[in-house]
Amino acid sequence: MYYQYNPNDTVWGLPLYWGHATSKDLSVWEDQVPAIGPDNDDDGIFSGSIVVDHNNTTGFFDDSIHPDQRVVAIYTLHTSEKQTQDLAYSLDGGYTFTKYSGNPVLDVNSTQFRDPKVFWHEPTNQWIMVLAKSQEFKIQIFGSIDLKSWSLHSNFSSGLYGFQYECPGLVEVPIENSTETKWVMFLAINPGMPLGGSANQYFVGHFDGFTFVPDDTQTRLQDWGKDYYAFQAFSDVPKEMGVLGLAWASNWQYANKVPTSGWRSSMSVARNHTLKNIAINPETKVLSLVQKPVLGSTVQKTNLIDQDFCIFGKNTLVNATASQSGVFEIDFTFKVHKTTELQKTLELEIISNTKDGKTESIRTGFDVDGGSFYVDRGIDNAFNKNPFFTDKTSAYVDPMEYDDSGLPIYKFYAIVDKNILEVYLNDGAATLTNTFFMSDGFTPESVVLSSTCSSTFEVKSEINELTI
Repeated sequence: MYYQYNPNDTVWGLPLYWGHATSKDLSVWEDQVPAIGPDNDDDGIFSGSIVVDHNNTTGFFDDSIHPDQRVVAIYTLHTSEKQTQDLAYSLDGGYTFTKYSGNPVLDVNSTQFRDPKVFWHEPTNQWIMVLAKSQEFKIQIFGSIDLKSWSLHSNFSSGLYGFQYECPGLVEVPIENSTETKWVMFLAINPGMPLGGSANQYFVGHFDGFTFVPDDTQTRLQDWGKDYYAFQAFSDVPKEMGVLGLAWASNWQYANKVPTSGWRSSMSVARNHTLKNIAINPETKVLSLVQKPVLGSTVQKTNLIDQDFCIFGKNTLVNATASQSGVFEIDFTFKVHKTTELQKTLELEIISNTKDGKTESIRTGFDVDGGSFYVDRGIDNAFNKNPFFTDKTSAYVDPMEYDDSGLPIYKFYAIVDKNILEVYLNDGAATLTNTFFMSDGFTPESVVLSSTCSSTFEVKSEINELTI
């Protein structure tokens, strides 16, 4: 994984490098030496992508370099004058790079032209690049046979505008329970998304190697939380492993001000992606992205709670306390019974003790009257008074299924990773990703599942502590 890295500060700024981390299972990551840096401190190596040039289309490699080690980086070089697309190649599998002497390989004399995502398109035997003409709200699609000379094929522009487009992606995604696939165009917006600040949208459609045509005009949000931005899929992943990717778990509204020490931001858990026809109401199904978390082989689970279906009353509590990891896996399935009670909420509270003996917590759950899941990260501390660090987000999903008596069934899965809460609803039909910050850097120690009503919810629950 390569990411934007400022060696001089814990906030984004110039000079900007590509940081580098490696993993064998997408869960445990090892820092490496920064991979690519600018020649001048006033410049930046902005976002881009990595490809493996198996067939040496660039001519950068000889037979001494194994085809699987022929790594090429395509990135935006940002200077005070303009943004151009440059190449660098690696002879050691992506740890060190040599910049191509013929850079730039793509220059349209623009200051807002960035974030190339490149992949090999086998049917048309060419490299494809998608990148953002950011403030013209265009995703441009280019083609090349050698990564050096590029031709413009088409432009794509659709969906919400916001202030600018960034960090696009174009990926072929399998449809569940089918041999068919569809192409998905991802693009990021910052600022101006309805939830506030930065977020991702996506479009499902057809790509013939030259033009992306969406199936419909609908804008689909990739995540319903505040902290999931600039999603990218990993390159050169074997098809049997699926479409794997992750995002930056932050929001430009407050990214530079979060109360951390020695670090600033982090990535989400890696996710696997498919498409599925999902009911968005009782009468309509829409082909939508399904996202499921990837927990690698190094992740160890210690079971804290494992409880079969039972009626969850007002006085019923499921209380799980972990050691010092601050990392939980929470999985519960519930049925909703009809009731005349006014308060009908099933709630999970994530709790931390502070150094003055008090407790702080965030909440997530399901409200029957609203028909939605929610996250409330409101904590009474100094950072949470930031007006852009809004406390509440929510997502609607139709019931996953109905039991034999007609009761609606929902599934809730979450990973709490120190200061990130990732919620996956109905096996990934919708997600909410939100960061949170307890006072003095404390992390969660326990989770409590409770209900505001006596007989509405019938719940099956499992809670594990995760360690590596």
